[in-house]
Amino acid sequence: MPPMLRALPWAIAIFAIALLGAAEVIPADVANTLVTVLPLMMVATITGSRRCRPLER
Repeated sequence: MPPMLRALPWAIAIFAIALLGAAEVIPADVANTLVTVLPLMMVATITGSRRCRPLER
């Protein structure tokens, strides 16, 4: 699956959290923390799923 398709659910979640925080549906502190932490989790999960190639000798 292309990285853009793997990142799309994360981007939607981050955007939704930002909107909910702006609308004061969730507390501002929680929204700020999630908007900071979710991109870090996204990068960790998207880049960590690469397959390793065996060494060619």
